Amino acid sequence: MEILTPIQYWGIISIISTIGCVVIAEKRGGSPVVWFFLGLIFGPIGFLAALTAGKQCPHCKLWVPKEAKVCGHCTKEL
Repeated sequence: MEILTPIQYWGIISIISTIGCVVIAEKRGGSPVVWFFLGLIFGPIGFLAALTAGKQCPHCKLWVPKEAKVCGHCTKEL
């Protein structure tokens, strides 16, 4: 049985983080392409950034950017 090298482990972790970033970006209305590259380059740090990006609208429960004053989905003030 062959043992993986540290570079291979990092590659696997980076791929999983990239997929996670894209899924989170799609759910929260972010740009999947931008988050794809952030996840690919920064790995788990990019994934943690994706988890903390944005906020949830109290009215429609969908994710909007942190800087938003009005929800882009239900158009209610935040």
